[in-house]
Amino acid sequence: MPIHHIKKFLFGAPRLPREDAMKVFRRDHFTCRYCGLDGLQSFENWLILTVDHIHPHARGGGRHLENLVTACQPCNLIKGKRVYGSMEAAKKHVLAKRAEWLKTYHSHVKAASGVETH
Repeated sequence: MPIHHIKKFLFGAPRLPREDAMKVFRRDHFTCRYCGLDGLQSFENWLILTVDHIHPHARGGGRHLENLVTACQPCNLIKGKRVYGSMEAAKKHVLAKRAEWLKTYHSHVKAASGVETH
């Protein structure tokens, strides 16, 4: 097996060049296209911005700007390598999963600390 196939298998898609990522971030106003996290609001928000392939690279999606969106790390992780019929369908799935995770977070924080969270 050629080394580039092994690298792709082990490490996933090659990194997007920084200048291309910045084009995506600027086009999307440094905002996660799934949850709306504003990367301009704080360094911590900006630090977790990633570039997501709408049609996943692992499923044959290209690196052209029309297939790339700004996503925070949690939203990118939730979306994963799934293929959706539209950006709206992907966003709906991601937001539903985030809502589930939020409920889990609150129930675990309450149980662990004895402090109510809202």
